[in-house]
Amino acid sequence: MQENPDEVFVPTAQKRAAAGIAQKLLKEAGALEVPTSLKTVIHHLQKSQDIFLEKLTDVSTKVSGLLVLCKENDDEYAVIGYNDKHPWCRRRFTIAHEIGHLLMGHACNRQENETSINETEANCFAAELLMPVQTLKKDIKTIRDIPTLAKRYLVSSQAMGIKLIDAHL
Repeated sequence: MQENPDEVFVPTAQKRAAAGIAQKLLKEAGALEVPTSLKTVIHHLQKSQDIFLEKLTDVSTKVSGLLVLCKENDDEYAVIGYNDKHPWCRRRFTIAHEIGHLLMGHACNRQENETSINETEANCFAAELLMPVQTLKKDIKTIRDIPTLAKRYLVSSQAMGIKLIDAHL
């Protein structure tokens, strides 16, 4: 069997670290109820850094979102852009993903493997921020189907399915 050359291995420890950052943020922000309030999370982050959220209205549907780190004189701020053409659950995941990049210190670079690792870490962060495993473990006992769980957490069924597999639930 030939390995996929585009697939990058990300150690479990790095995935756990990304999830740990998300869990810490949820606690610090007081956003422990599901669905996760991204508004609450962003307001919490804005206490320590300048973060702005922007709709991207004139971009290709291939673009989900972006994080732009700006520096003007002594001011530093971050802009998270999300594609307004995407469904709301996709926008939520994109915003959470970009927050992950910000908190994990991912900078834009052109090293393909590094970028892939960064993307995987940001996805792990976003998945934990929106679908905290401890809450999911409780909910899976009473809600047995993916579409209903996805609706409860305001994520796509695809994102929920991946999270359940990754969490071994």
